[in-house]
Amino acid sequence: MTLFSRLLYTMIAFTLLAAAILLIAVAVWRTATGFWTGENALGSMLDGISLIIIAVAVADVGKFLFEEEVLSDRELRRPAEARGSLTKFMTIIIIALHLEALVLIAKTSRETMGDIVYPGLLVFLAATSMVGLGLFQKLSQNATAVVPPDRTGGERDEPQLRAAATET
Repeated sequence: MTLFSRLLYTMIAFTLLAAAILLIAVAVWRTATGFWTGENALGSMLDGISLIIIAVAVADVGKFLFEEEVLSDRELRRPAEARGSLTKFMTIIIIALHLEALVLIAKTSRETMGDIVYPGLLVFLAATSMVGLGLFQKLSQNATAVVPPDRTGGERDEPQLRAAATET
């Protein structure tokens, strides 16, 4: 990876981290303001929780980019590396979707029950994403089983590859 790419990804990661910190500050400010004024204290607290969930997801994405693109000095050559990176990234997104859906359900159930469809669709989307990630894991399992993890591009160990292919 070039120096320019590392600098670019470092700047992106720190920008995402700064945005997450600002979101947390806004969440704390809004929640405190809601409690001090006494207006809609529970609603402002739920809004604050929602902002913190988004901030954690943004910080996790920044951390993921920094770890994968700056700290690790490797390309995703093996299927297991690509599978692990994609799984890690999708897990961050799925957890954020589920938590946001829970907050929206709590918020909507307090206001109008007719609007519960939207948080319900978000729960469905998060569950569908989780099923999709599980399917990806299952379908890509054969690719990671065939390629040995300690292989660095040298000679092929044909008996080991044949044995792994026949087991699956």
